[in-house]
Amino acid sequence: MKRSQLYMLIGAILLSGLFLWPLWNITLEAPQYPDAIGMDIHINKFEDANPNDIKNINIMNHYVGMKDIPETIPEFSIFPKVAIGMIVLGVIIAFIGKRKLYIGWFALMLILGTIAMYDFYQWEYDYGHDLKENAAIKFTDDDGEPMAYQPPLIGAKMILNFRAISMPRLGAYLMFLGMALSVLAFVKAKKEKASVQVITALLAMGLVAGCSSGPQPISYGQDACVFCKMTIVDKQHAAQVVITTGKAFKYDAIECMLNDLKEWEHPEVAHYLVTNYTNPGKLADATAAHYLVSQSIPSPMGEFLTAFENENDRTETMKDVAGQSLNWSELKAEFELK
Repeated sequence: MKRSQLYMLIGAILLSGLFLWPLWNITLEAPQYPDAIGMDIHINKFEDANPNDIKNINIMNHYVGMKDIPETIPEFSIFPKVAIGMIVLGVIIAFIGKRKLYIGWFALMLILGTIAMYDFYQWEYDYGHDLKENAAIKFTDDDGEPMAYQPPLIGAKMILNFRAISMPRLGAYLMFLGMALSVLAFVKAKKEKASVQVITALLAMGLVAGCSSGPQPISYGQDACVFCKMTIVDKQHAAQVVITTGKAFKYDAIECMLNDLKEWEHPEVAHYLVTNYTNPGKLADATAAHYLVSQSIPSPMGEFLTAFENENDRTETMKDVAGQSLNWSELKAEFELK
């Protein structure tokens, strides 16, 4: 089998990931929910992101007149059949080995994907706008019109005190990767010089894209501290913990992060982060940072604890203020952390 055919075959088979992993996720973050709640959207079902999440969402939405999230929708009986059809068609095209068929399969996937995203948008619009008249609580916008609660199609937005986040998940990333491989098959069909290592690299890139665990921006004035529930406003003292699944826990002060870590029950931590006092808003590696406890520099929760990314910056600051210098190990010992 030629390499271009192999690319096309793998691209088609990757669509089977839609039956194994979520296609999309909607998450709701709010001060009253230390652990965010949400749901995963599969090709054939809605599923709790955490136990009872959908039930809790339905309870909240009931008060403002929103419909319950249904157990099933008509699309759940249609989308699996379409996906199976595209997998079979892709496999057949791979064995036929015709270059124009590769790009034809990609074009058809693009059309079907666009239709699916439009359908998803319509469902979100109806879900957020079609409210019951007898709702217990009614909110209006600045123009006095009934407020809508439509989640974003992709990205994040504030709805009342909730931050709604809508993002693709691993099933979608694998589908995108499969489509990219069909384009690669089209490009490489003439030369047939691509190596198997390229396929491995593309698969790795797709998996990494679906499992990113990097730091996340802090929305000052909007995000709330997961420990003390206060709104994060101080750009010189905020902190963040990112776990290996990619979820970020944000804090308004370094001391809040350390106190929260005392009773940490979340998955393994990928990053400990603190904001740099001399470069407000910039997150730095907490384990390599240089700390200062000084009564002259108040921190949000009263521990007078400040972090510096550069040791020289801490030294220069200490020329003007008295204080105690600490490294990460000493700081953990102060807060009785392991």
